[in-house]
Amino acid sequence: MTQLFRDCYRDIQSDGLISAIAFWRRMIVDVIRTAPLERWEALERRCKIMKNLKSDLIGLVACLAIIAVLFLLFGYVRKHEVATILGHALDAIITAGIVSNLIIFPLVMLTRLSAFRTALWTLLAVNGALLLLATLIGIRVGGFNFPAVLASYVVSFLFWLSFHWLRSQIRPQLS
Repeated sequence: MTQLFRDCYRDIQSDGLISAIAFWRRMIVDVIRTAPLERWEALERRCKIMKNLKSDLIGLVACLAIIAVLFLLFGYVRKHEVATILGHALDAIITAGIVSNLIIFPLVMLTRLSAFRTALWTLLAVNGALLLLATLIGIRVGGFNFPAVLASYVVSFLFWLSFHWLRSQIRPQLS
């Protein structure tokens, strides 16, 4: 743009004072007309980024609050030796929640990928990998209850998928 200005100005200098005045008049009118529009567009872009940042921050804080509450509930279940599907499910929800949300939130904030689709595929991959890991470790250790662990990871997947679905419904859809 600077080079174009220089070339035009150099061409107009040889045409005399009247041409130079007309050139500068066109330049000033152009700046007066386009500068406010460019500022307005930049402001709109910043407002969209701030709305996304606010929404992402609220989602992250809600996710961390859920994980904190689950840790407290998990501590209660362990302390009172409640060996039910709830104990397995809380373990899966906490583990999968921490790992998957550490992947989902940066992906959604730093890319233009769909928040819900990103959450869906990440949750599938993380819960599947953790189920596979738990199965491999459980088989080696012994006393492994596969149906309970499978059910706990299904519950974990559905829990976090519901959370991210609700978040995608609440988050403003910006174009």
